Amino acid sequence: MELLIKSVGDIDYQPEKYVKELSQRCMGPEELLQQKINVQSLGEQINTLLKKNVFYNYTQFIDTAKEIANLEGEMYQLSHLLTEQASLLNSLASSSIVSINISNSGKEINGIKNIEVDNIIEEKRVQKLLNIMERVENCHNLVDVPGRKCLHEGDLLELDPIENTPVQRIHCYLFTDICIVSSWLSSRRGPARYRFQSTYDLGNLAVVNIKDIKNAFKLLAFPETRVFQAPNTGLKNDWLSRFEAAKKSQISIDKMKNIEHKTIQRTDSIQIVHNSFEPENSETELPEWIIDLADDLDVLIAQRHFEDANSLISKAKQYLENHCHQMSTLIEQEIKSKLENRIETLTLVLTKELQVSPDKSHKGGLRAARRAVRILNQLDKSSQACDLFLKVCSNLLKSQLQYVKRDGAMATFVKKYSMVFFGTTIEITHEFLYKAFPNSPACSSAFILWTIQEVNDFMVILIKHMFIPQTSLSNLSECIKAIHKNCHELCDYGIDLQFQIDGQLRIPLTKAINDIKDKTIEVIKIRFSEDKWKPYNLKTKQLRDKIVEEFTNYGFSNFESYNKGDSWLMLTQNTITFTRTYLLLLNDSLVMYSPDLATAIDQLLYDVFAAHCNYIKSSLKNKNFINDINIITTNARFILDILLSHCFKIYSASTGNVNPQIHIRLKSEFGIIPTQNITGYI
Repeated sequence: MELLIKSVGDIDYQPEKYVKELSQRCMGPEELLQQKINVQSLGEQINTLLKKNVFYNYTQFIDTAKEIANLEGEMYQLSHLLTEQASLLNSLASSSIVSINISNSGKEINGIKNIEVDNIIEEKRVQKLLNIMERVENCHNLVDVPGRKCLHEGDLLELDPIENTPVQRIHCYLFTDICIVSSWLSSRRGPARYRFQSTYDLGNLAVVNIKDIKNAFKLLAFPETRVFQAPNTGLKNDWLSRFEAAKKSQISIDKMKNIEHKTIQRTDSIQIVHNSFEPENSETELPEWIIDLADDLDVLIAQRHFEDANSLISKAKQYLENHCHQMSTLIEQEIKSKLENRIETLTLVLTKELQVSPDKSHKGGLRAARRAVRILNQLDKSSQACDLFLKVCSNLLKSQLQYVKRDGAMATFVKKYSMVFFGTTIEITHEFLYKAFPNSPACSSAFILWTIQEVNDFMVILIKHMFIPQTSLSNLSECIKAIHKNCHELCDYGIDLQFQIDGQLRIPLTKAINDIKDKTIEVIKIRFSEDKWKPYNLKTKQLRDKIVEEFTNYGFSNFESYNKGDSWLMLTQNTITFTRTYLLLLNDSLVMYSPDLATAIDQLLYDVFAAHCNYIKSSLKNKNFINDINIITTNARFILDILLSHCFKIYSASTGNVNPQIHIRLKSEFGIIPTQNITGYI
């Protein structure tokens, strides 16, 4: 056991090496079983030690947590004391400055009394802020901003913005410049009754009345939306009016600051006075809608009136372009900054509309995306809209293909899968090129790349299902014919993917053709080993006439000249079977024919035909068939003259190759088979 513990505990321990040494060292299954028991025992000991260590560390963790909690309370008390001291020092400093100014300026007694009243008001304001800081745990310093006042406070119930269900009780404070949201602390003792949650700047905050939910309103602060419910209608209206008054007051203060800043800039530099001075009377007063632009856009975006928001943005851009010379630079920059922020907010909301989700995994997903795509295009966000729209298309295509189940023959599955893929792709193509991004070359290029990628993924799945063992060439040709037919429908939109599909099929098809060639040659060998070179007896005249009709339909004229007697043919059963096989092989090969596969198909047709001819030559040399030379020669004539010429007429008509090399090679190599004139030669 000690040796085992030492081995397992080494730094360079390798399990494979240990097992290999153990198997060499142990003699018989008994020793191996004993080693297994030792390892299991060691594992149990280690588990026991781990449990003890976990319990010991858990106890230490609890003790440490208690110490941290105590330190947290002490740090909070220390922070509170420091805050009080800072506020007192600020009060003393302001009082001393006021007294010095009074003594130096020689104000009258009424002025001194007004200052004293102002000091009292200031002390009350600061004291109220300190009380709020004391009641709200983890609240930041509220007295660091001069003139900040608490305008309103009260208890509210927070609701879930989607489900409209209660979430928690909160206590809200409205100041002249910010809004603070805190949660209740019912189980904590001490001066702090609330815990600080978040603070919102009134300049970036929009308040929206909700009519569908009783006594509720929204706070919109990008990218967050919070819904609160007041105890009654009167308190709700009170909150809304307070927020509106605070926001208007903040806008007025900001405007005054801008005017003061502009005045300072004019008096600081002579160059600025000469170059950019504009009299106050020359500035036109801003219309009310441009002043409320940011708030109106926040409300429209929150209410999902995206078209109205886009129209308002366009109107603001046009106004800035036409009146920029009548506004100061600072006001123009401020309006443009707020406008850009709202454009980014609208863009973010619209992009969320195009994000892939389960509710867009149906055909309505494309139509549902039109609205967001159209507005993003108008906002000059076509590239971003194109990327997101293509993701929606990929999700749609994937969901449609998931409904195709392989519950039958391979060819049936491939036809259904191909029909669904190209049908959905055609629908996507029409939506993309004619609805979402018309006359957009950059987006069209991105769509072509997307189409190529989707076709590659589509072919990877089909190849796994098509090229399985024992698949016949007929099944493969039927599948490829269906794929080419469905692919051709995309050509109406100027997209030809056949080259891409043929490139994906080239390697597996070449391998399949070679395998089928080997199997066909093996079958020819077996048939010739059983061939006795006897005329084919069909037993009845009706069966013989049926074969004559079949070969006449193949294109062999005057095939009845091979008739003999009532039910005999001067061709052997092996020749009839080979003719059928080779014609089927030829037709299937021509369905799959392409420049990339031309070499493999030509080699297939040559090797199969040559194998049959070689067996005919071997039969002519075989002494066992010396009395059957006439029937062998007749069959050879049919194969070399009739069948070969007929097949390569079909080959030439299909491929456009008037003088195929296969025909020339076969004629030159096997035209020397000794033959004689046969009565009824076709």
